[in-house]
Amino acid sequence: MALMDLFKSSAAAESTAPAAGDFQNVVLYSDNIPQDLTKIAARYNISPKQLDFRILAYKTLYRQKNAPKYNELTLLEQEKFFTEENLRNPNIEIKQKIKIELFLKSKSQKLPIRMSLGGNKELTKVVLKIPPQDNVSYSESLHATLVSQIDVKKARLGLLIGFMHQKSKAQIASLISEIQVHGKIEEERVITVCEGLDPIDQNNGELILHYLDNEKAEDEDEMGRVDHSQRDFMHTVKEGELVIEVRRFQQGRVGRNCKGEVLEYSKIELSENLDIKVSEDFRVEEDDDTTYYYALKSGFIYQSSDNAFEIKDELCVDEVSFRSTGSIDASENDQDIKINIEGGDYLRDAIGQGVKVESSEVRTKGNMGSGAEVLANRVEIGGQTHQSAKIYADEVSVHLHKGLIEAKEVHINILENGKVEADRVYVEKMSGGEIIAKEVYLKEVLSNATVIASQYIEIEILNGNGNKFIIDPKSQKDFKERVEKVEEEIEQCREGIKAKTKKIKALRRKIQNDQENIRQINETVLSLKQRNATVPLSLINKLKSNQENIKEHNLLLKELKDDKIALEKLEEDLRELINSVFSARVVNKTVWKEFNEVKFKVVEPPVEVSHLFVDGEMSEEIMLKTLEDGKYVLERKKG
Repeated sequence: MALMDLFKSSAAAESTAPAAGDFQNVVLYSDNIPQDLTKIAARYNISPKQLDFRILAYKTLYRQKNAPKYNELTLLEQEKFFTEENLRNPNIEIKQKIKIELFLKSKSQKLPIRMSLGGNKELTKVVLKIPPQDNVSYSESLHATLVSQIDVKKARLGLLIGFMHQKSKAQIASLISEIQVHGKIEEERVITVCEGLDPIDQNNGELILHYLDNEKAEDEDEMGRVDHSQRDFMHTVKEGELVIEVRRFQQGRVGRNCKGEVLEYSKIELSENLDIKVSEDFRVEEDDDTTYYYALKSGFIYQSSDNAFEIKDELCVDEVSFRSTGSIDASENDQDIKINIEGGDYLRDAIGQGVKVESSEVRTKGNMGSGAEVLANRVEIGGQTHQSAKIYADEVSVHLHKGLIEAKEVHINILENGKVEADRVYVEKMSGGEIIAKEVYLKEVLSNATVIASQYIEIEILNGNGNKFIIDPKSQKDFKERVEKVEEEIEQCREGIKAKTKKIKALRRKIQNDQENIRQINETVLSLKQRNATVPLSLINKLKSNQENIKEHNLLLKELKDDKIALEKLEEDLRELINSVFSARVVNKTVWKEFNEVKFKVVEPPVEVSHLFVDGEMSEEIMLKTLEDGKYVLERKKG
């Protein structure tokens, strides 16, 4: 089958011009219709746009370059001729000679279908676009008219005519069928009416580092500025990913466009050293022209000065900064990727200003700078975090924390006006700041701290005042979602119980009402069997229907019982969630200082119960209790 919807052109025959202003149809042979339209129009002092033409016949011709004459291709020969090998042969010339009849366009002349032709820059692909349109008249000749108009549009642009892929033919047939059935075109149709061959550039060898191509584009902010601190100079790969490709010499080949013109190829002159070495971390595959290197594990790519490549699951750097590494993103890898940041001191941040680090594990003995951000499973900061630094992780350990942490479990030596949101938090010394968690364990608390927990707060030494210790079930991040989820499940369960109860009652009435009738049918069936008579199928079906009703009734009873048990469990879960404040505790293992406050918040009804301590008060454990009159009080157990 032909590769392209290809090729036609030839010198126009001379025609004697009629008198100016007395245009009559002109028949001529042309191998350059756009040029001939311009000539004829100039002869009559009119615009080429005023002329139209119909195609009467055409020939497709070819020859070897500089051969004295062209050979004609028959329709049967064309499919065999238009192979990729012939079309990429620069010594083969192809043209068409088209017999056309030129005439003046009429204002009343209108195509049955609106359409337009367009192609890419090199004209190796030409498509016909047919927009949605109503009131399209169908006729037996519509298919032939559409195909002829496609050829006219192609010929007007100097494109070769007459060839159509099977897929294009099917698309045109589908379009005609739609018009015949609906009388309109509902969606835009795009039909490829000619496809040539793009040239293949000659390549003298190329080293392609795919892991560099996979880096994220730099995003602009609302002002159109790019945050260059988010550039990632450290490159990660996933297991199975194509990392490196080495292309050996590849001979260039010409292409050919839809005019039949040869398109020359380019030569890529590259000077890279193609002699590379890889570790056992890569799988190597080869074909005739290319060697492919695939990652056998996830990790960071290391490239030495002598083009040796390896993959490591641990990155060791002196610092992460805009200058040295940019941001680092290893978050998309499937295995643990560790980042060790060795440098940094009190004058220089190990994780620099504004950079972002994403990995499974990040460790440093140094500091986090302003605006720095870390996302990981495990984070260890041996220095301090700036007040605008942020950490998002599962497990976090920080020496001196001033910024924001969101995690599951957090260990901090000194919390100084920073904020922590987690499940469990352990702090050696807290001075100011805020903690929101399920459980909080504080070794020493100074002044002006706010600690909010849903279950437990423990203080070993209290050395300051102005602190607030609050028990609030709603402080849990997922509290609202958990309550709403249980409430939704309760509602669904109640609706199910209601529907099943209604159906059970209906089945029970049906079974009871049919009881006497079923008894009589059983007696009739037994009598017929005793006489060896045939039992009518209608009686058997009635008995079967009754048995199925009983079976369904009993099954629904069991499901109803299970649903009621499930409802009780859900209601108990909801009560536990809402009333969890009554099992929560605040434990202070030392004496209270003045102006320290303990507060418990009840969810339903929304009530707050608090106590402001004075110097010397003793109470090791504080819990919320309900009195007989429904009032809430704080129960304090002395140590």
